[in-house]
Amino acid sequence: MSDDLGTLITDGSHRQPSSRKLALIRAAVMAGLMLLAPLLLVLSLRSRRATAFDALHGRVQDIWQTSPNEAIGVLRSVHEQLVAQGGFIKMKRVEIAPFGKFGTAEMISVNQFLYKCEVAFGNYEEALAVAAALPARVDITILQQVDCLVALGRRAEAIALLERNLDLDGWRGKLRRRIVDLGGRRLRALN
Repeated sequence: MSDDLGTLITDGSHRQPSSRKLALIRAAVMAGLMLLAPLLLVLSLRSRRATAFDALHGRVQDIWQTSPNEAIGVLRSVHEQLVAQGGFIKMKRVEIAPFGKFGTAEMISVNQFLYKCEVAFGNYEEALAVAAALPARVDITILQQVDCLVALGRRAEAIALLERNLDLDGWRGKLRRRIVDLGGRRLRALN
């Protein structure tokens, strides 16, 4: 776990960390986890309360049994309300009846759930709009948009999107690798 967290922490840097620096980060993560272990144990024993996303997810699953299109319609409706009320831009809690208040984590869960449903149905234009609804520039959502553009046969737009966001690319080079995979020009690593 400390290995994964250490790598995750350094993912955003443009240079690969030295083995000494990575070992130091891993040791700090392990020490932090050891200190927090008793608290995490107590928190894990508490029962988890249901969230607005849990209510929405349950409703969508119930409807899915009889009508998948109607289930996606409910999910789209909630997502549109979150966008209309500025939930993604202002990152504020948004209440949508009958599900409850959606916090930031629940809104992102709705976004990703809808994205996966749209892709599963082959609705790539809709999936592209869903991935673009999140205002933060994050490599995951950029790669989701690229996947949709490629599925729609818009490879040049996908490469252009990747090139516009290369400043986000860390030392692992996920975005650069994707450009090369798409047949774009090979780019030098930034220092």
